[in-house]
Order: sequence, then C-alpha cells, then structure tokens
Amino acid sequence: MWYVIQTQTGGEEELVGLIGKIISKEYYEECFCMNRECVRKTEKGQEIFLRPLFPAYIFVVTDNPKRLFLELKRVPRLTKLLSDHEDSFYSVSEEEQIFLENVQNEEHIVQRSLVEVDDEGMIVKAYGPVGRYRNAIVRQRLRKRYVCIEQDFWGKKRKIYLGIRLREDGERR
Repeated sequence: MWYVIQTQTGGEEELVGLIGKIISKEYYEECFCMNRECVRKTEKGQEIFLRPLFPAYIFVVTDNPKRLFLELKRVPRLTKLLSDHEDSFYSVSEEEQIFLENVQNEEHIVQRSLVEVDDEGMIVKAYGPVGRYRNAIVRQRLRKRYVCIEQDFWGKKRKIYLGIRLREDGERR
C-alpha cells in the first residue's frame, strides 16, 4: 500500500534521500516525491522545471507499515507522519492511488498535457492527465500554462495544479 509522510515544504527530495540512506529497503518498496512539470517564459523561450505536486508530502510504498513507522522515527527532520491512529500513518485509499497512478509517469512526474482550445480560450480537447480529469477542472490559466482540478484527497477536497501545453508551444522539451 501507499502511505503519506508530511515534511517541510521544500524538503521533500531531501527527506526521500534521507529515508533511502537510513532505512533498509527490506521495510519499504519505494519512497518518492511526486513532481509536476511547470513552465516559465524566458528570453530563450520556455523553460520547463519541476515543482512538487503535493508540497510538503512524500509517498512510501510498503507492506509492513507498523515496522516502517518505527524505522521512520530514526530519520532526522521528519516532522510527522499523516496519521489516523497513534501507532500508524495514513494510507492512500484505492481511489486516491488510482488517481496518482493515472497522472504520473514511471519517474513520478506529472508531465504537461497537450490541450486544444476554442476561439474563446476554453479547453475543448485535452490529452494525458488533464484529459483524464478534464471534468474536474475548476480553473484554467492558459497564459501561465496550468489548470487547477479539485480532487478528494486525505479526507477533503484539494486543489491540484497540472501543467498544460498548447500546440503552438511545439514539441516536448
């Protein structure tokens, strides 16, 4: 199962690295931070960079959460585990896991989705993650190249930002 660990915003990759160094792989299958592709305009064109999909959260896959929970107490700077009980931490529901698997690639990156817009700037067709969750879009910013969708996560509605690209942006960089 997938579990969620909370850390300081900006410290996600550092915590993934610490867990990889301190905790034996016998206690977990994988530990990762999900990132999303973002774009900013520069003098040279568009620059693509990564930003956490869920700032301050990382994911760990394990079949032995109680033992991993104890091992995680050895990791410095680990602020807290998202927990619904005192001796365990929060598991990702099956629906949440399906969503996460649908939007990311093998490297745990949510790539920008190609979208087509009409003359009024409304998205009429979308591919990739945005295409799968187009009905959940609550805000779109074509100029900034992102959409915001709402999804139930960890007991409440959360806004999740997904990168987009238009045909005129050219091929993936």
